[in-house]
Amino acid sequence: MPETPRSGQGVETLQVVRLSEQYFADMASSWQELVFDSDSDPLFMGWPWLYTWWETWAESLGLELALFGVFTEEGMLVGLAPFYCHHLRLPLGYELRRLHFLGNAWRISPTVRTEYCGLLIRRGWEDPVVEQVMSEVCRLDWQEMVVCDQGFQDLLQCQETFDRIGQTVSTVPRVIDSGVRVVTDGSFEDWLGQLGPNTRLKVYNRRNYLNQRGELRCRYVSEEETDDFFRSLNRFHEWRWGKPCFEPDALRFHQRLLARLTRDNRALSVLEFNGEPVSMLYDLRVGDSQYNLQTGFLESFDSKVALGTLHLGFAIEQSFRDPQVLYYDLLAGQGKKTFYKSHFQGELVHFLTVQYARHPVMRYIYRLQSWLPGRLRQSINRFVRL
Repeated sequence: MPETPRSGQGVETLQVVRLSEQYFADMASSWQELVFDSDSDPLFMGWPWLYTWWETWAESLGLELALFGVFTEEGMLVGLAPFYCHHLRLPLGYELRRLHFLGNAWRISPTVRTEYCGLLIRRGWEDPVVEQVMSEVCRLDWQEMVVCDQGFQDLLQCQETFDRIGQTVSTVPRVIDSGVRVVTDGSFEDWLGQLGPNTRLKVYNRRNYLNQRGELRCRYVSEEETDDFFRSLNRFHEWRWGKPCFEPDALRFHQRLLARLTRDNRALSVLEFNGEPVSMLYDLRVGDSQYNLQTGFLESFDSKVALGTLHLGFAIEQSFRDPQVLYYDLLAGQGKKTFYKSHFQGELVHFLTVQYARHPVMRYIYRLQSWLPGRLRQSINRFVRL
């Protein structure tokens, strides 16, 4: 059983170490052991996702690793702070030093979206680890900290820690996004009964309509079919959105990620009608959740059938049937026309993106900006990359 803090044990018994890139590359086992003994998200905060992200984009984007490990006197890893530093030269020549969580490159470059970001802390060690590791992080030379797609409680913990250690920052809210996760530890039939009639028609009942007109089949994609799967997913996205789902770097990221995950983590599936693929679902199963990362489908298939929603219905049904899966996570993001996820009778999850500005000049700039109309402020910030 992992060691837990004893009465009277203080932060002085912990050691915070800045870890090298080589250490990061070699610590898959200890990282994963920590993830599964923490409340961190096992997919997005797992070593396979974050190391693959770093391996894919760090060099090309000029990122400097700022990964901190927190260890007990006995050498047990009890916390990780996965950050990186980036120097940004603004149009007016001013150089801005930002600290980011691994997994997102906000205002730097498109990569992939990493949700549920935060510190990784072994259960029972939250208070001493947060204070000690954030004190070390604040010794770094940064002017702003950017936090993307984090939950409200984690952001509140961060702000409270700044206050406790005497770090003055200005909090600059940027984006609030929402997602939905369906609790799947009950009955699929009961869940269907809770849906509105129109949603139930799209999710499930249209199966009968298609089965009367041909052969409808949902199946998992084998490892040998992975490249074809991504080609079809990209093609469907290009037809629907005018651009591929994954650009070359993002495609390499997902190929490397799948190579590092186990077969049990794969839940890629294809929906076929009369033997032809009409919808692709890129899902991963990690811990007690199945995550829907991407969906692509043949938009011109049949005006009576919402193929993407129908395909999700198959995946959600399978999650209900699997006792190891407690949640089907639709993640953040809107649909093309509406927030369709809100109709799935799931838990609403909010993701917040904020900046913490600590340099006096930047704090003053953001204070002045708060008086500007929202659209004007956004236009200025996009231009100067603030």
